[in-house]
Amino acid sequence: MLAAFLTALLFAGSGICGQRTSVRFGSLLANTLRLCLAAVALGLLSAGTGSVDFSTRSSVRLLLSGVVGFGLGDVALFLAYPRLGSRLTLLINLCSAPLFGAAGDWFLLGVWVNAGQTAACLIILFGVVLALRKGVRLPQSDATAFVPGVIFAMVAGLGQGVGAALSRYAKSAALEDGDHLNGINEAFVRVLPGLGFAVLALLIGRVMGWQKGLVKVSDAQRRSRWGWLIGAAVFGPVAGVSCFQWALSDAKSAVVLSIISTTPILIMPLSAYIEKDKPDTAGILGATVAVTGVILLTLLAGYG
Repeated sequence: MLAAFLTALLFAGSGICGQRTSVRFGSLLANTLRLCLAAVALGLLSAGTGSVDFSTRSSVRLLLSGVVGFGLGDVALFLAYPRLGSRLTLLINLCSAPLFGAAGDWFLLGVWVNAGQTAACLIILFGVVLALRKGVRLPQSDATAFVPGVIFAMVAGLGQGVGAALSRYAKSAALEDGDHLNGINEAFVRVLPGLGFAVLALLIGRVMGWQKGLVKVSDAQRRSRWGWLIGAAVFGPVAGVSCFQWALSDAKSAVVLSIISTTPILIMPLSAYIEKDKPDTAGILGATVAVTGVILLTLLAGYG
């Protein structure tokens, strides 16, 4: 459970940084640059922990997980950020991910969460929805961007959930074949096809004219964008996903993703400080409900 909590904290930082890089660079370019930095960092870290055999069953499944999670999911996530903002994007993304993850676990591994775990997951998701039901500040953009933003956030949830299930599917193959990859190795394998997908999306986007910014960027924002980009890479693909892979070794996808779905609540103090976006009474109550669900989930026996 510790790994899932750490992932939620890191993803909160990634969400704040990711939203700002998507505005300052453009969604597709920001995501591509972020994954480039992450691939280099993870490659160096992975080399220090042992070589990776890309021909094994587990590696092949991790590569597929990277296409779905880092590729489809993250491209959609960065397209949603400038349309909805970080809090609403992550709310939709991370609350839908456990549902897709549970379906993926059932289809690929034949496992399902029990009644108690399901109840705890629903409590967590209800708390997150209650926390962000009111007072969400949307970016200053065209009103017609809202519906596409919601669709992109849902697709990001699909990528997150199915990507997690595929990662657990890869771990099952590793156990059967006697392979061993740590969280950093697994994150490195996953980021490579995700980067390829992101580059392809960037090229298609430029041909189709998708790079037109939704928000005007000032000179000061352009000067500060590299710091936000580094933060998005470190908090997300490097540290965040490494902890995410670690968490998936100990618990089912739906359980891990439900804990990570508290990320929008963890963003609240960051948003209050950086964006002057303070939570209302509903936000505080929702946070309490979600934390109660996490405690309940932790106390349930046999969660792995």
